[in-house]
Amino acid sequence: MKKFVIQAILLLLVIGIGIFLFNPKSSTAPDIPFLPQPAKFSNLQINQTNLKVEIADTASRRSKGLRGRNSLGENEGMLFIFDKAEKHAFWMKGLSFALDFIWIKADKVVDVLENIPFPSPGQKDADLPIYSSKEEVDKVLEVNGGTVKKLNIKAGDIISINDF
Repeated sequence: MKKFVIQAILLLLVIGIGIFLFNPKSSTAPDIPFLPQPAKFSNLQINQTNLKVEIADTASRRSKGLRGRNSLGENEGMLFIFDKAEKHAFWMKGLSFALDFIWIKADKVVDVLENIPFPSPGQKDADLPIYSSKEEVDKVLEVNGGTVKKLNIKAGDIISINDF
């Protein structure tokens, strides 16, 4: 009988922890690497154009980035948000389409890299170029190659981010 009571208490404890961690009313889901996380999106405005951006604001989301995708839709991108401004390094591992990188500090574009080519088939990770901005940034926006030119994005432009 004593063993049953202990098991029942442990079961209730596990259920309580599960309800606390996976509360559907919670605004943020915990970042547990082994469980799939729903994508988070925001609306980003730059030069009078609205972009739908997926937010990469955790280590696991930033690490995965756009790897494995075949494309981005027009006026879509991924916004990497970091805890502090640094010269964050990026590479094109696992990508099959060209990207433009827009380097952002606070809400101001500080640098752009255009039409970064995707790796050649069979190219080794050690041979992939590493890209970073000229100065420290706390956000990096990746968009389809050619978007910077199409939207005339340049250093000094201001962005604004709004949740859906």
